[in-house]
Amino acid sequence: MAATRGDTQRRKQVLAAALTVFATFGYRKTSMDAVAQAADISRPGLYFLFSGKEELFRETMRQALDEALGDVRTALAAPDADLSARLVTALDASLGRYVGTHINEGVDDLLEQGTAQLETMYDDYRAAFLDAFTEAVATAGRPSGSVTPRQIAEVLHAAAEGWKHRVADRPAFVDKLTMAVNVALRP
Repeated sequence: MAATRGDTQRRKQVLAAALTVFATFGYRKTSMDAVAQAADISRPGLYFLFSGKEELFRETMRQALDEALGDVRTALAAPDADLSARLVTALDASLGRYVGTHINEGVDDLLEQGTAQLETMYDDYRAAFLDAFTEAVATAGRPSGSVTPRQIAEVLHAAAEGWKHRVADRPAFVDKLTMAVNVALRP
């Protein structure tokens, strides 16, 4: 990871703007000028924070994935919620945050097709998401029979990945997640 330069809050704001620009135009068609304009920062100011487009892209995706993983862990650790509610909230946090927005498909494309710039980042985060779901299911004493907690985590993650492309908005996505979790956890 590159050394952090500049104000942390300003970097976060720039990275949030960069995510929208990258998701809208894709990695190749995004320019540092476009990100600077969207972030309301000068081009030299942007280069002060990030050495170039590749570093900006990696840090943009790292921030988005860190936020999602943090929200997943928070949801799975919720002390007053049952396992079903925690899983639905966590799946929504990991895969539903952009459902129903104009950048939903673009973010997916960035993660799935940005492998040259991201190297193993997406795979590493995906494994961390699955590990967190697996641990939550295992800790809750589920499942029974021959289905393992990892299998439940993988099936729920795959269902969520599919549903996010087939629903019109986030409430519909959460409804589908609730159905999937109820089916997966059925005794």
